[in-house]
Amino acid sequence: MREWDESRRRNAAVYEHTRISEEIAEQTRDNAKSMGNTGYLLFIVAVIFFMPFAESCIELYNTLAGYLHGIAGMLGF
Repeated sequence: MREWDESRRRNAAVYEHTRISEEIAEQTRDNAKSMGNTGYLLFIVAVIFFMPFAESCIELYNTLAGYLHGIAGMLGF
């Protein structure tokens, strides 16, 4: 095979890869624009609803840890 045939194939492959990458980037930008505000809103809602649950889990853990520490102190550990 001739040298210039390989070079043309390589350049065509690089061009095709670049074109596909640009198409994917454009689709990603379009999706990000349409879903951007929704993502922020969902994050804020999740924080508002799950924060009290997380705080109660932390309080439960601290309570249990305090009891175990007290029992260990009574037994001399």
